[in-house]
Amino acid sequence: MSSNNIEIEAKVLLSKENYDRLVKELRFPTVSLVQTNYYLDSRAQVLKKYGMILRIRESGQKFVFTLKAPLSEGLLEKNQALTREQAEDLIDRNIFPKGDIRNFLDILQINAEELLVLATLTTFRKETEYKDSVLDISQNSYGDHLDYELECDSDSAIHSQEILKEVCEKYGIEYSLNTLSKEDRAITAALNK
Repeated sequence: MSSNNIEIEAKVLLSKENYDRLVKELRFPTVSLVQTNYYLDSRAQVLKKYGMILRIRESGQKFVFTLKAPLSEGLLEKNQALTREQAEDLIDRNIFPKGDIRNFLDILQINAEELLVLATLTTFRKETEYKDSVLDISQNSYGDHLDYELECDSDSAIHSQEILKEVCEKYGIEYSLNTLSKEDRAITAALNK
């Protein structure tokens, strides 16, 4: 099974202190959703050169293979469900599954056999509704690093940014959009070991 959607979001990195304060003040749930992301690219980072992100997300007993490609606003997101066996084959043995994502990469003449897991990142994520949008707050762990992020998903980039700016101003947090994705942070940290 596969699906396509468009993702439009804005993000701000937080200090631990601001993370703790927002979790309390905005009444995020006490329980976090735990997700582990396995980021793939070639050693030459061919996907990064195209602005694309390829990952396997493990959440509970589910594995979703996702390719994100840039659009004029937001990202095209192609999702493909994987069995545990397919996910483990790709993570551990670089055996690439058949399906929409493989077909898309073939169209772009990207050799799937050159793609491997470059980094792993675990996210502890909480979500709440805020006005007419969704706010996510995350603690991300990758390598020896730990960071915190506030994200807004809505129907436009401008609206997402306005909501984040409003939240930051309300709680005295410096508003500075984070343009460095979790994938970039995790892969950079892994390659700089």
